[in-house]
Amino acid sequence: MPTQVEIAGTLGDINPAASFAATILFPLSAQLDGLLTFALGPLQADLMAQFNATLAAQATLTLQIGDPLAALKLAISALATLQAALAASLVLPPINISLSAELTAAGALVASLKVKLGLLDILIKAALNVKLEALKFAGDLQASLGASAALATFSGSTLSSAGDDIKTLFDGGIEYPPGTPFIGSGEGPVSGIIIVAKTVAGFTTSIDFLFGATPPAP
Repeated sequence: MPTQVEIAGTLGDINPAASFAATILFPLSAQLDGLLTFALGPLQADLMAQFNATLAAQATLTLQIGDPLAALKLAISALATLQAALAASLVLPPINISLSAELTAAGALVASLKVKLGLLDILIKAALNVKLEALKFAGDLQASLGASAALATFSGSTLSSAGDDIKTLFDGGIEYPPGTPFIGSGEGPVSGIIIVAKTVAGFTTSIDFLFGATPPAP
């Protein structure tokens, strides 16, 4: 039953998939910063400007409807006769109706912008939370990949036979590269983990992707 040392070094050397994942998380974080700075940020500012402008317009319209004679009072003082003032007052109903329609439209726009700003704020906060968690994971992952270890592989017919071959390998000490001592048989304390699987389709491919190792042929 073949048993061999595949690689020895750091956990990062042993698990290239994890190492690659750690390296791409930081560039992804930078891209997310760019998205927030140059896309979502300006969009939020633009919507806020529209929101404030619409609120101001709504306030102005409200004042005009609250006192529809305000603009006419100045005109009345300059008119020569009360008849001219009364004639001017005939314009009030259509003006008031028009202002009411504008106020309704402004109110609808305010409500729409408020919803959009709320959703955008939720999106930005969610993106920041994802970024913080991703950076924490990347930092923890990189720190854990620096530990020194060796990867041994085996394949064969029975679990008991594999155990015997592993004992034989460990009794002779782990060498990597071959002929170069990495962990002597008498050194300690040592610790490790063994992943054992009943061979199924795709297992060898998975091990190769995760750990950069191909178990020896039986």
